[in-house]
Amino acid sequence: MRATPLTPAEWKDKSERVNKSDIGSDANLNTNCVILDVRNGYEWDIGHFRGAQRPDVDCFRSTSFGLSESEVSPSDPLARVDKEKTDILMYCTGGIRCDVYSAILRERGFKNLYTLKGGVSHYLEKEGPVEWVGNLFVFDSRLSLPPAAYEPEVRNVKSRKEEASNDCLFAKCYICGSQLSELRHRNCANLDCNLLFL
Repeated sequence: MRATPLTPAEWKDKSERVNKSDIGSDANLNTNCVILDVRNGYEWDIGHFRGAQRPDVDCFRSTSFGLSESEVSPSDPLARVDKEKTDILMYCTGGIRCDVYSAILRERGFKNLYTLKGGVSHYLEKEGPVEWVGNLFVFDSRLSLPPAAYEPEVRNVKSRKEEASNDCLFAKCYICGSQLSELRHRNCANLDCNLLFL
């Protein structure tokens, strides 16, 4: 029932092809593909793969991509895809949530399911920040790590600096809407909410 695991190199190749086809650089590339982030919303906010679809939930257990058959949600990137022909590439931090979610999607009739083997942390160790935007959320007191923390040897300093200068442009303050120069999380002061947000 699980999805087919892709090595970080295979994932990089597929995601680069999807993103190139999205900007129209090569009409011959396969565009019948969806990159699906199955993490929590607050994890997405700190960083994600280029071209990935954002979860419209706070917590993974509330994720409903591809699961609603009676009502089609406009925020569901799997709502109108061909279950037989569309490649679904999903990722999470370490790979566990993708295994769970891919089994659920397989039961719903999705055929071409792929996961990032070892998750984002493994990808950053092997491939560096290629196709990754922002930082990686971690479940300890640090809350986020820059991609360079996972890359023991420096592969291409110039391209990483260029990426870093553009990567924070997606992050905005939830309250005032201004661009964030530093990616930091806070918990909502309302104890009934306690939502983790940027």
